[in-house]
Amino acid sequence: MKKIFLMAVATAVLFASCGTAKKTVSTDYRHQLQLSQQQEQLQYVQQRPARTMRTLEPCIELAQEDSENWRAYGTATSYVEKAALNEAQRDARNQLAQMMKVAVEGAAQDYEMNAQQNLKGSAETLGEAVMTQFVNQEITNTKTIKTSIYDLADGSVQVYVCIEMRTGKEDFNKKLDNTLDREGIIGIQYDRDRFIQKMSAGLEEYKKKNQQ
Repeated sequence: MKKIFLMAVATAVLFASCGTAKKTVSTDYRHQLQLSQQQEQLQYVQQRPARTMRTLEPCIELAQEDSENWRAYGTATSYVEKAALNEAQRDARNQLAQMMKVAVEGAAQDYEMNAQQNLKGSAETLGEAVMTQFVNQEITNTKTIKTSIYDLADGSVQVYVCIEMRTGKEDFNKKLDNTLDREGIIGIQYDRDRFIQKMSAGLEEYKKKNQQ
């Protein structure tokens, strides 16, 4: 009986020792892992240059520079290059349309408050008329002036495009004036001139805000 008791005590001590050893090994492993991670982070910080110059994507740079034509850029990613290109062009046209829409709405609101003749409809109605009867056609008639294609690590393709209107800014304003007059949207010349001026200012402001 005494032998059985001694064997039980010895077994208990052995298990306790094994448990302590396992805890020690586990603790040591975590400590070593933390040290290794800290060393890697330190090496990354040491290897990273203190100053790195960023370069602007060429299509973005082209869209943001001063030019004689209104421009915009778009981007898209796909595993099919043609699909990425088409989607990037669509994105660029959407960006240009949004820029025009914001400028037209601002000019229409100004016209509603300052027009020298009674407004036939709301500022919203005026804005829709300008977009549908003039701006949308000009956006459809844009051309691509720059394309950048990048092969990504996962096998997909990223495309950037820069588009611009075929009509220069000065001619764009003249065509808009003719449309406003011909379609009877704004009858008085003073009001047309003010509308076009406000729209041009809105386009420039939109462009500057999106460069920040």
